[in-house]
Amino acid sequence: MKVVIKGNPWAFLNQGIVREEKWTPSKDQTILDMAKKSSNPWGEMSSKLGRSPSACLGRYEDLMKETCSEHVAFKRRGTSPRPIEESGFKRSKVAGQVEVCLSSFEQTLQHLREEVYATIQPLSQANLMLEQQIKERDERIENLQKMLENIQSQLQASKEKKRQASIVELIGKHQKCLESLEMQLGEAMSEQNTAAETISSLRQDINADKDSNSD
Repeated sequence: MKVVIKGNPWAFLNQGIVREEKWTPSKDQTILDMAKKSSNPWGEMSSKLGRSPSACLGRYEDLMKETCSEHVAFKRRGTSPRPIEESGFKRSKVAGQVEVCLSSFEQTLQHLREEVYATIQPLSQANLMLEQQIKERDERIENLQKMLENIQSQLQASKEKKRQASIVELIGKHQKCLESLEMQLGEAMSEQNTAAETISSLRQDINADKDSNSD
């Protein structure tokens, strides 16, 4: 089961435990033994040895480097890390310790990788969530812009419709006024014709009276 460490993944290395002045062979052996049994023994190791987890981890890495460097150097020279007179059993024991140390070192590196991954993974998820939120916000802004454009278009169409309706209404009013004026003009012309006929009739009557008086 992976433990997700929030914040600084190395915070557990900074616990304030009193340091000793010097590492002893027995404590070195304790570090190696406990590292074999667990991939994350630093807290328990710290309590047992009275050193900080960072000091235990640092000492373990130093032991791994020393052992691996010694083994590689002897292998390159084609010599044994122990005197010639040393028994084959001891040489085999040293080689086995080197192999165990290398295995433990690889386990520690793997554990550290997992811790780093566990720390980075929430950040990656948070980044994905933030990108999704930004995408959704951009989509909302785009939708709002489209709505605004539609509203502006509808307002413009409504204004144009009202303007055309006002023009039609004004033309209708002028048409009615024109028709009324034409009717009034027709009536005036009819009255004028009637008056002209009356005047003509009166002139004829007057002329007839004059002719009868002359006789």
